[in-house]
Amino acid sequence: MTATKALNGFTPSRRYSAGANTVQTRNYRIASGTASNIFTGDLVHLNLGNVSVLGATDGSEVPIGVFMGCYFEADGEPTFSKHWPANTSASNAYAIVCDDPQATFELQADASCTVGDIMQTNFEVTAGAGSTFTGRSGMGLEVATRTSGTAALVRIIDFVDTPGNDIDVSAERAFPICEVQLIQHQLTRVSSGNPTFFKGIFFSRFFFIKGFFFHLFCIPVSTGPGKITLDLIFLFAY
Repeated sequence: MTATKALNGFTPSRRYSAGANTVQTRNYRIASGTASNIFTGDLVHLNLGNVSVLGATDGSEVPIGVFMGCYFEADGEPTFSKHWPANTSASNAYAIVCDDPQATFELQADASCTVGDIMQTNFEVTAGAGSTFTGRSGMGLEVATRTSGTAALVRIIDFVDTPGNDIDVSAERAFPICEVQLIQHQLTRVSSGNPTFFKGIFFSRFFFIKGFFFHLFCIPVSTGPGKITLDLIFLFAY
C-alpha cells in the first residue's frame, strides 16, 4: 500500500518504449576502501574509473545508473553482496550497474503527487538511509523539489500500475510509487557545462553526383529533455 512511506531506492522497470525487464546492466570497478556504503537501488556515478554513491542528489552530480549489487574478494574470499560495505579493503571489486540511459525505474515519492506531474515536472532525489540488513537503498523522489527546470535528476513518466497505487484514490497517492526516468546521465553527457544529450540521427541521406558518393546526416543535440538547441550536420564524400 502506498499509504505507507517506505523509500527503498530505484528498481529497474523496463526500457522506455519496450516491455518489462528489458534493461541492461554493466560491471564497473569499485576502488578498494571506498568510504561510503552503496546499496541496491542507489544512484551511482563514475569518477576516475570507479563508481561511488551519488554524493549530491540535487542534480549537481550526474549519475551513471543504479547500483544492483557487487562482487569483491576480501581476505581471499569471493563475495557477492547486495551492498558495498564502507571502507572494505578488497580486490577485484565490481559494481553491477543498470546503466541504460533509456531505462525506467520504480521509485516511491516521499509525499503526494498528481497526474499533472506526468512528463511535466522534474524532481531531485532524497538520499535517505540504506539498510545494511536488507541491502536496499533509502532513496526516494523528493516531491518538494518539483521544478520545470532541467537541473534535477528524474522525471515522472507514469505511476506504477499495481494494487494499492491508484493515483486517483487520495489514500493511495499519499506516497505513490512512480515510474521515473533519469533526465541526466553520464553516458549521454558530453560537456562539463549543462548536460548535453545526443538524440540520435535525425535524418540520413545518400547521394551519387558526378562519380562521387555523398553521405549527409544530421544529429540533433539538446541541453535538456525535449530541448533541441543545435543540429550537427556532417557531409562525407567517398
